[in-house]
Amino acid sequence: MSELKPFSETETFKNAQKKAFKYPSEEETFVRRLGSAVLAAWSTLPADARERVLSEALTAWDREYQVPNLERKLEQFIKRYPSRLG
Repeated sequence: MSELKPFSETETFKNAQKKAFKYPSEEETFVRRLGSAVLAAWSTLPADARERVLSEALTAWDREYQVPNLERKLEQFIKRYPSRLG
């Protein structure tokens, strides 16, 4: 039986680091606006697109990268604002 590695040591994490979209702080407003636009259209996105967005969000570069329980928190966020999401 293989030993579980911390996420930071997995190939998924390493590949995510290679393709990370990094941006200067003065462009953060564009990233926030695009994120808000995705959330506004959330209910109209196909299920596979929503899954892809969530998957990308789990490995996305962020100035506050170390967010404990990120996957659970993202799912809770989406469930918490159903009337705002599309």
